[in-house]
Amino acid sequence: MKKLLATLLVLMLVLCASFASAEGLTIGYSTKTITNDAFQLSLHDAIKAAVEANGDTFVSVIAESQTAVATQVSQIEDLINQGVDGLLVNPMDSNACIQVLEKAKEAGIPVVLVDQGIEEGHEDLYVTFISTDNYAGGQSAGERMAEVLGGEGNVIIVRGANGSQAGDDRAEGFKAGIEGTGLELINEQPGDWVVDKAMQVTENMIQANPDIQGIFCCSDNMLPGILQALNNNDIEGVTIISFDGSDAGIDMIKDGSVYGTVAQFPETIGQWGVDYLMKAINGETEGIESFIDAGTEIIDATNAE
Repeated sequence: MKKLLATLLVLMLVLCASFASAEGLTIGYSTKTITNDAFQLSLHDAIKAAVEANGDTFVSVIAESQTAVATQVSQIEDLINQGVDGLLVNPMDSNACIQVLEKAKEAGIPVVLVDQGIEEGHEDLYVTFISTDNYAGGQSAGERMAEVLGGEGNVIIVRGANGSQAGDDRAEGFKAGIEGTGLELINEQPGDWVVDKAMQVTENMIQANPDIQGIFCCSDNMLPGILQALNNNDIEGVTIISFDGSDAGIDMIKDGSVYGTVAQFPETIGQWGVDYLMKAINGETEGIESFIDAGTEIIDATNAE
């Protein structure tokens, strides 16, 4: 009888372990809006696919706009309170998410940052940050702009949203790329990642000084607004280099309205994000770098497909 009870107890433990394994983990993802943003949609879908391929449950919380910072903080807190097993976070603001990520750390929930990071000095709040090296990508765009314009001319920058590390790094990298080349940066304003704002600030800048030979756009998402502003003011022949490598951006290269775009790889970022989060959940964090670069490539008319 004792042997039978012992056997049953072992079987029960095995079954309980099987059920626990079958239920899998719950992985949360917090991001800005994915509406009308091809890069963010691709990143979201890549993370979802990677999580579900592991047999785990994917829960995403998506803020209503590119700048709904307070909403994102509240949504991350909700995921923590739900007791998710791991978090992937794409912070809108490099400072605003720090306090809520401290709560995740206190709750023992590992965090991987994707696409955008947080302010330096808080590396203890996340396992790793996987993204494009936005500064290097912006710098390569600046160097290419200088090459195309022959080292002379006026340029402007349509930045991302204020407080966005990715947008700031791209703009600052671009400035480094044109430094000492003969190009002059005459203005820069935030387009907030959206078409309407990008059109407005581009019009403001070109009306202040229409003698512009080049524009650096921090996201393909804003290109239609920039092109509309140029059209509204009858300005032609401006060299535009953007950032993202979206299908829409590549189409604009093909039709000749845009020179090029710095392509990044959201599918890689998403898959690696999930892979490294799973390592952290399994206690395998030794040797993981605090930043992992997913790479970039400049696409122009010679390689647009």
